[in-house]
Amino acid sequence: MIIKQNKRQTVFYLIFMVVLVAFCLCFVIIDWKGGSDGNATIADSVFLYWLFKVLCFLCCIVLAAASVYFVRQLFSKKPLIEICDEYFYDNSSAIALGRIEWCDIERVYSKGGYLNIKLKNPQKYFERKNWIQLMLIKSNLKLGYGDACITTQRFSKDAVKFIEEFRKRWENYNQ
Repeated sequence: MIIKQNKRQTVFYLIFMVVLVAFCLCFVIIDWKGGSDGNATIADSVFLYWLFKVLCFLCCIVLAAASVYFVRQLFSKKPLIEICDEYFYDNSSAIALGRIEWCDIERVYSKGGYLNIKLKNPQKYFERKNWIQLMLIKSNLKLGYGDACITTQRFSKDAVKFIEEFRKRWENYNQ
């Protein structure tokens, strides 16, 4: 079973990210201290004013990175999900682990709209990730999600078929 990219949805996410980057840049670039009309604002405190600008700049960087991810996804020929007899391939998010062998999967469970996969030896898959991806994976683990989290929102019309096929292959392998 192969689930391909939903190009329309990826374009929508990309446009949304670019708009948010522009919005954050406006807060960073524009000097919005303005005239004082007697009402107290965040701009009255120099510390809070610059703290807000720095936070907006950091948000801008994160959103720009997300935009780059969606541009890469838009032009990627790889499927989001591929389920075979020997392995499972995940390309559904920025922290996707790629090709996962069925023998490496310890447990599969659902939590919060995600299909979670607990691996027997996750370090084998984590060594290919950069520090930002590792930080995101660790935060998922602290929240109780699996080593690999697959959201079915990006392929909603095939979500039921995907979960059925995944569980069928997982059960067949474990018998």
